[in-house]
Amino acid sequence: MLTLLLHTTDAEQIAQVGACAFGLILAGLPVLQRSTNADCRRAAGPPGESTRIVGPRPRIEPSTTTVVLTVALGVAAFWLLDLVATWVGLGSLGYWSGKHPSDQSEIYRSVALRGFPILGFGVFAVAVAMAHRLHDRARPALFLTSVLYTVSLLVTNAVMVSHWDSEPLPENVYLPVLLGALAWLVSDVGRRYAERTQVLFDLVQAIKLQLRRDAQDPGTGAPVAARRG
Repeated sequence: MLTLLLHTTDAEQIAQVGACAFGLILAGLPVLQRSTNADCRRAAGPPGESTRIVGPRPRIEPSTTTVVLTVALGVAAFWLLDLVATWVGLGSLGYWSGKHPSDQSEIYRSVALRGFPILGFGVFAVAVAMAHRLHDRARPALFLTSVLYTVSLLVTNAVMVSHWDSEPLPENVYLPVLLGALAWLVSDVGRRYAERTQVLFDLVQAIKLQLRRDAQDPGTGAPVAARRG
């Protein structure tokens, strides 16, 4: 990602790249939410049955669509977070004011170190959101997300080095791999945290599902369970 920013001096172009990634994420989130809602409906049973709110709830199995969408949006979110973290890292290094180390390798290392706190917090939040929706399939999905995120950084660096005909640096390779490994570790911490808060997340989903079913029920508008009683 740093290779992209170092070779793109126009801030407007960088903003456009970030806006495109952000737009893709915003476009995909409603689709993912619909797929997650469908998973909850399947677990809750037929529409005529009341959703279990208190006590053990049915096991939610994420569909293939939910898994694929979650991984795709996760990779896009990681990539966008890396762009923001790199931008902040360059700014804290004094790059935008022209005061920065002359050695390219040192710039890469310094920016990665300065930007990682932002990347780490962002990856943790994204991983928690992903794990809540994927349940038992969260661990392999987060691992795949971290791998694809690493590949996206390597491809970005390779394309920019080739496009600008610049000299490749070791940092073009080992820093993306290192960031990908750290992203996986942070993601796993987020997954473990999500396991402790999964009950609350599932409870909220169950309440929302019951409210939607009550609102869509024809007749008097009273809850199905109440009319049956």
